[in-house]
Amino acid sequence: MPGRSHQAAVLVAVLAAGCARIATRGPHAVDDFFPLSPASTWEYVVSRRGGADTFRFVATVRPDAFVRADGRTCRIVDERYTDVSAGERFPVVYCSDGGFLHRVLSLEYRGETLEDTGLKSGELRFLPTDLAQVRQWQGWTNAYRLPDGSGFQVQQFHEVRPELEGVEVPAGHFARCIRVETMAAHFATGPDGSPVGPRFVFYYSDWYAPGVGLVKTEQRSASSEVVATIDLLQYEIARDAATP
Repeated sequence: MPGRSHQAAVLVAVLAAGCARIATRGPHAVDDFFPLSPASTWEYVVSRRGGADTFRFVATVRPDAFVRADGRTCRIVDERYTDVSAGERFPVVYCSDGGFLHRVLSLEYRGETLEDTGLKSGELRFLPTDLAQVRQWQGWTNAYRLPDGSGFQVQQFHEVRPELEGVEVPAGHFARCIRVETMAAHFATGPDGSPVGPRFVFYYSDWYAPGVGLVKTEQRSASSEVVATIDLLQYEIARDAATP
C-alpha cells in the first residue's frame, strides 16, 4: 500500500491491534483479544474479486514504543505487503485514550524515524478497550485532509455481537471468537468539512480470537456482495516480551 491509500482500498479496518497494556480486565477486555507484545507477528492473505486478486501482508509489533507529545506511549505495528516494494514498511500506531483504541495512520519512515506525512490520517474510537462493556459505538476515519481543508472521511457504526463463534481459517480453527459488525459510510468533504458528492457504504464483519487477535474479516457492498476477505495464515505471539 503506497501510503494509506492502498490500505484504505483493501479495507478501512485491516488489522485490529492494541497499544501498550490496557488496564481494563474482564472476559472481553482488549488484552485478551489483542495480545500484542513486541516481536509478535501475524500473516494474512487478502482476497478480492472472488479470489482473482490476492496478496499477503505481515504485521509485526515493534520492540520500541511511539511516544506522544504528552509523554504517553503507544504501540507501533509495521505492515509489509507482497503487492508493493519488497521490504517497504507501513507503520500504524495504536494508542489508548478515553476507553477506546485510536489509530494514527499519517506516519511514515524516514530512515528509522517516524515522521508525520501531513495528511492528518487517523481513526478515532477504533475499538473499545473493554468489549464486554461497550456493545455499540461510533467511530471516524480521516483518510486524508488537504491544505484547503477538504479531504475524505469514513463514518463507522460498530456493534459487538453477543454470541461467541467458532471460525475456520488457514491458520486453524479458533473457538469463542467475538464478531464485530460495522457499517461504514465513505464520502468526500469540502473545505468547510461538510460532505460533498456521493456516499459509498460498505459492511464489515471482523472476528477476533482470544489470545490471537484478528483472524478473519469480510467486506461487503451495499448489495451484500462480498468485496474482499482477509484470513489469518499464521501467527506468533511473543508472550514473554516486555511491554512498555
